[in-house]
Amino acid sequence: MRRTTICRSNCAAVLALAALPLLWRVLPAQDTTQAAQQQDTTQAAAAFQGQLPSSHTVVRGETLWSIAQLYYNDPLLWPEIYRLNTAVVEDPHWIYPGEVLNLSEIVSVVRGGDTVSARPDTTPAAADTIAAVVPMDTIPADTTQLIVEPPPPTVVETNETIFDRRRTNQQVVQDVLRAYVHQPYRPVRAGEFYAAGFLSEAQRLPWGQVVGATATPAIHRLSDRTSATTFQEIAIKPPRNASYHVGDSLLLARLDPGLNFGNWGDVVYPIGIARVTSIEKNQVLSEVVAQFARIHEGHVAMPLEPFRDPGQVRPTPVEKGLTGKLLGPRDPHSIAGAQQFYFIDKGRRDGVTIGDVFEVYKPAQGFAGAASEEVRAVMMIVHTRERSATGLLLQISNPALDQGLPVRLVKKMPS
Repeated sequence: MRRTTICRSNCAAVLALAALPLLWRVLPAQDTTQAAQQQDTTQAAAAFQGQLPSSHTVVRGETLWSIAQLYYNDPLLWPEIYRLNTAVVEDPHWIYPGEVLNLSEIVSVVRGGDTVSARPDTTPAAADTIAAVVPMDTIPADTTQLIVEPPPPTVVETNETIFDRRRTNQQVVQDVLRAYVHQPYRPVRAGEFYAAGFLSEAQRLPWGQVVGATATPAIHRLSDRTSATTFQEIAIKPPRNASYHVGDSLLLARLDPGLNFGNWGDVVYPIGIARVTSIEKNQVLSEVVAQFARIHEGHVAMPLEPFRDPGQVRPTPVEKGLTGKLLGPRDPHSIAGAQQFYFIDKGRRDGVTIGDVFEVYKPAQGFAGAASEEVRAVMMIVHTRERSATGLLLQISNPALDQGLPVRLVKKMPS
């Protein structure tokens, strides 16, 4: 037993002597590592005390990861160093010895008290715990002026199109009323003035003759008449000693004999408006710019009377206004209706102007048991002549508008 124990002791001694050189090599390596750590952490020691340097010079073997670990004790904060040094570091994966990295902005944050100091603990674990520095762009300078934006509205994706969406009742009513909001008042429009027609009052007007359309029809026509429509060219034979110029406007009309009106002359029925485009030797070429009825040869033309817009002035009510008589309709109708034209025996010499409002009424009978006065229609004057005027029916309560019924001025346009 003693011999076996001695052998085991000798073997242990031999192994211990063989391990001495290895221990001799390990011990200097640990000392060197500790020395290197003491040399590399000279700047980190200032960081532990809240005094970070304003810059750092890269040495061989360093990375942004190790520098973040050195100053912030958190390698995941290396993007903050890269953000401050994009002018120096092109690729964060490659930094080179001698490059000077800027840390001044982080120093201002640290001096401003935005970092959490280490716990006053003497243990190495407590000394190594340094809070991460929060980036400057995530800390508001003054929380009292911080504007909190509302979250974006949630978008609900549906398969509906604008044609599938049902409109609310409010939207429907708004669309209907939109055309009637802030509408300017116009007592008489130019179209009503030119399309109304008038009585010639037995005067000799400078009428020219419409020769017909100048365009050759592509389809053979069954009649000898050539009709023209809007934007087509027509030929007009002017009256003797007439002076037409390019650009003049002409009224195209049809003359109907006013057999029922006595000595009031012909009924001038407008059918369109033409504008002179060319002056020829024996004719004048014109372009139809407005059409109220069919235009063909045999109709007449004369210079267009200028329309004087009365503006947005409204007629004012009057009492015991001008009285006259109803001459009859421009168009023969068995039953009178709204938007029809009627003539009265009062004109410009009586002070009638466009925009005046007349009532057509049946006076009360004088005998006992008769009906009282009855207002049958209301008309607005849209065209005036010297002794007559043309009115447009606005309201009608009784279609029996017989010739000779009295008319009365109820609203007068300001002069």
